Amino acid sequence: MLKSLRVRDLALIASADVSFGAGLNLLTGETGSGKSLVVDALTLSLGARASTDQVRHGSDRALVESVFEISDVPLATALLAEMGFDPEAEVVLSREIGGRGASRLNGRPASPGQLRQLGRLLVDVHGQHEHHSLQEPEAQTRLLDAFAGSQPELASVGTAHAAWRGAVEEQVRLERAKERGGRDREYMEWQRAELVKVDLRSGEDAELVAERTISRHAVRLTELTQTARVGLTGDEGPAQAAALVRSAAELDQRLAGLAGRLEVLAEEVSDITDELRRYGEGIDADPGRLEAIESRLAELESVKKRFG
Repeated sequence: MLKSLRVRDLALIASADVSFGAGLNLLTGETGSGKSLVVDALTLSLGARASTDQVRHGSDRALVESVFEISDVPLATALLAEMGFDPEAEVVLSREIGGRGASRLNGRPASPGQLRQLGRLLVDVHGQHEHHSLQEPEAQTRLLDAFAGSQPELASVGTAHAAWRGAVEEQVRLERAKERGGRDREYMEWQRAELVKVDLRSGEDAELVAERTISRHAVRLTELTQTARVGLTGDEGPAQAAALVRSAAELDQRLAGLAGRLEVLAEEVSDITDELRRYGEGIDADPGRLEAIESRLAELESVKKRFG
């Protein structure tokens, strides 16, 4: 039941507060006194289409607010709960035209669509050119259910239908998740196959970079190590010096220690000379090997970029 209507700055109405009682309520007055505006204000509070042209001249916004007793309208209380509002015995619907254009249900933000949903259960407007809700199948069904007293069964069917819809939506979600899982599995299997095919080995790229450097400078490295080896084994090498000092030590025992140290040094130089010879012999100056290294490094770099 409509209890009251409050209107501010709507068309010709600066301010109006209208209270309604049980039974038949009549609004009378001369033509142009604003009777239709009261009805318009009510429909605006119930989510009807609004325009800033309806704001009273000189004002920047209009406000309409209607208060309903809904304790005897179980469908309305059920709808409030469904929309996330506390189901109370009294509901206040307010609407701002112009300004921020805010809509509220019991003081909480709501959309005009929510006001319309609730309004269809509370008010039916009849007029010469008005839409008659009795012609709507939904309204006819509500009236038939109310007449038959089938609200409990209706609520039970609604609960069951909601559960069924929830199950259907969950099934669809799971099927989509399964499809996504299948696609992810295929993608990861492809990634694994690609990585297995490349036959990665930890540290291989660093080793290849070092080998590439040697291969690129093979001639220079061979030249430098060969020169060093020749210098160590020449006539002025440590072995000759050790032999000379050993002979001198036979004449002066104070040189015996130096002779021993030179002999040790000569052995170390001999080992170094052998190492340099083996190193020089092991340098691979084959252009084919360098090309193979470059190709493998490019492949490894591609894998790093593609798979992180």
